[in-house]
Amino acid sequence: MKNKWISSLLVGCLLMGTVAGPVAAALCPGDFVPWASAVIEEPEERLVISRDYVVKAGDTLWALSREYHVDLESLLLMNSIEETTLLTVGRTLKIPLSTCTVKEGETMSLLANKYQISVEALMTANQDKDPEQLEVGAVLVIPALEDKAVPVSGSPSRGQSEALSLGWPVNGAITSEYGWRKSGYHHGLDIAEEAGAPIKAAADGTVIFCGTKAVYGKTVIIRHSDGKETLYAHAQSILVKKNQKVRKGQTIALVGTTGRTTGPHVHFEVKKNGKTVDPMEYLQ
Repeated sequence: MKNKWISSLLVGCLLMGTVAGPVAAALCPGDFVPWASAVIEEPEERLVISRDYVVKAGDTLWALSREYHVDLESLLLMNSIEETTLLTVGRTLKIPLSTCTVKEGETMSLLANKYQISVEALMTANQDKDPEQLEVGAVLVIPALEDKAVPVSGSPSRGQSEALSLGWPVNGAITSEYGWRKSGYHHGLDIAEEAGAPIKAAADGTVIFCGTKAVYGKTVIIRHSDGKETLYAHAQSILVKKNQKVRKGQTIALVGTTGRTTGPHVHFEVKKNGKTVDPMEYLQ
């Protein structure tokens, strides 16, 4: 009788172990990674990195944001500080910069032309790279915008440059003007419009960029005959291709909410000699 009781007890323990085993396993996450969280997105071609900057007397976060053409929010996040943080002389800050990945056939000269900077500036920012033998897949630092002279070939006189007037990309209300605002320096105009509305080229020119940029979302950049450039951001879709010639008033994209935005609108910028200017100076 005693042996029979012991046998029953052993069988019962085995049955309980069989049932409890899966329950215990379910309660212990172990190394399990849900499928959705295990998906790795392909990185964008342009990555955000930084350079060190030593704070000098008189520096402010807003001034640095404007000088290096970076978003104030990105500057704050990269340095884990707030807008009200006081800068002390000698402190080292991280200034966000961009990079690009070298593709087959690309050279320093081609990349400098692509990103509208001088070859010297690109080489200086990448002194660890051999300019004569760029390796495919190498990551190059794209330095901050610099003061660039308008190319000599086809350069208009000052009077001709100032004569070029721009048309409005959309017919909407301006929701944010050019200049300082609470979040930092705003390098263009935000013009509200319904999603899907046509975005029109502000003047005749050539498309030098069409694609996705961080913060800006789907973006089109056009270079005009006088050397100026116009940028149209947050598009829903892009209707032109790089190197395409466009006419003033031609539809180049549709209004959207891509990138960092709270509603459908066009972020419109005008660049002169590599620096943004108030678009209102040129809009008809």
